[in-house]
Amino acid sequence: MKTSDKLNAQYLGQLLKQHNCKTVVIAPGSRNAPLIITFTNDSNYRCISVPDERVAAFTAMGLTLEKREPVAVICSSGSAAVNFYPAVVEAFYQKLPLVVITADRPIELIDQGIGQAIRQPNVFANHIVKDFDLIREPADELAKNFNQRSINEALLATKHGPVHINVPFDEPLYGTTEEQVEAQYIDETLGNRTLSNTKVEQLSSIWNEAPKIWVLAGQMLPDSELEEVLTSLNQKSPFLIFSESLSNLHCACNIHSIDRLINTISEEEKEALRPDLLISIGGEVVSKMVKKFLRTFKPKHHWYVNEATEFQDTYGALTDHVQVHPALFFKDLMGFTKPKSSDYRDEFLAKDQKRMVKHMEFVNKAQFSDMAAFREILKHLPKDSILHCANSTSIRYSQLFDHEESILHYANRGTSGIDGCTSTAIGHAMTTDKMLTLITGDVAFLYDSNAFWNDELPDNLRVIVLNNNGGNIFRIIEGPDKNEGFERFQETIHNVKLQGVATTFGLSFTSVSDEGKLQQVLSSFFAPEGGIKVLEIQTPRIESPEVLKSYWASLRNGFK
Repeated sequence: MKTSDKLNAQYLGQLLKQHNCKTVVIAPGSRNAPLIITFTNDSNYRCISVPDERVAAFTAMGLTLEKREPVAVICSSGSAAVNFYPAVVEAFYQKLPLVVITADRPIELIDQGIGQAIRQPNVFANHIVKDFDLIREPADELAKNFNQRSINEALLATKHGPVHINVPFDEPLYGTTEEQVEAQYIDETLGNRTLSNTKVEQLSSIWNEAPKIWVLAGQMLPDSELEEVLTSLNQKSPFLIFSESLSNLHCACNIHSIDRLINTISEEEKEALRPDLLISIGGEVVSKMVKKFLRTFKPKHHWYVNEATEFQDTYGALTDHVQVHPALFFKDLMGFTKPKSSDYRDEFLAKDQKRMVKHMEFVNKAQFSDMAAFREILKHLPKDSILHCANSTSIRYSQLFDHEESILHYANRGTSGIDGCTSTAIGHAMTTDKMLTLITGDVAFLYDSNAFWNDELPDNLRVIVLNNNGGNIFRIIEGPDKNEGFERFQETIHNVKLQGVATTFGLSFTSVSDEGKLQQVLSSFFAPEGGIKVLEIQTPRIESPEVLKSYWASLRNGFK
């Protein structure tokens, strides 16, 4: 088999597949030619060409979501490498196994007026799990061993998040050989982390004495074992579960729309809702309202239950970081908890149920707007499918609705930026046979339009763009609309024709601007045939935020 004659390229070609990293997203270039030659000539690898580096990295990140297996993205040197940074940051906060491989000029040429020779080693230092700068073409055994060990160490660390391997190459770059080295493979065996009986007894005593208990679930993968143990524990020793759609957690006693409850209860009810014990699990939480609530009405105890070594004191009340998988933690805890009843849980579940009824009454009568569009979209989403929401308004509207349990939810909430939402969804769609829908806004769609510059666009992708001709989120949050220059510099009103993006990349495109047409189009939009489709829903820029304000007022007034 032909491969590059560069030793470091061969090491990477040998070791990535042994560490189960067999998908490589390639951003074209010259300095990374040895890597391109190595990976594209090895049938063990699936190689995908994505010319835009920022898009390439987010696409690779999306490819990790389905199975949480490492995926590599490679590029040339210089500015190409730093275009990976937004995806690196997102992968870092979501703890996704992204393998970033950047080709580089020899270190002797850095800062010497040579093109694309920047200070590239450790360029992602603040947001990377492991970072290695390989020795260029190692000549002795010590150097060869260092490079092989570094690659192994990086790939083993992907279980904790993204890693960076910087690979300097000197010219010539295009040499090939039939002779391959046998790189040294290093494996790692980890045992399950468990708690001592003494620690479980200590925690369970706090649990048993706490009358008001919350479990707050952030962004997570589906976990049937966790659902089962939470359900069993809730029957024995009741508590409230607050879960956002991105938690993919479905239990009988869930409060699914946190904002719908928190934002519509009185100050007295908020004090009554204050937990004695808060247990947070999963990743980022979308709801700003629950964050504000818990910072104001602080719990006496807050346990952060997560296998990660670092902890998050999001609410300024952390008392214990329990480094164990949540399912194992609650399973251990259940053996020490005492049976009891809880008027607290039942009272607030009843309040939540009443708000769900009011929610439906308002939403079903809402005029054509972003909210009405979401109502129709969610009503038509296929069962057993995947939903990605872009950031800003899309994810926030989605969180107001109850969802079909068979639909899995994803969003780039590690850093919550709008960049890369489409690229991530495309990468994810490339790894599954399920229908995958992305709901995005016009600004996020335009910002990431190069996402469609990909030589393996998936047919199972449906993109829905809510186009209100600007960043409508700034009309929802308090403050921005009072600033001079608001419409130009924050809302960024535009008249860009979205169909031009679809035409450029040869995508099926439909545009609607009223509810009747939307209902008509959605009835066939999710049909499996027809390949990738883009649906633009033109919603009113001024009226949509007013409908949302009326929604909150309606719910609050309904419970005075």
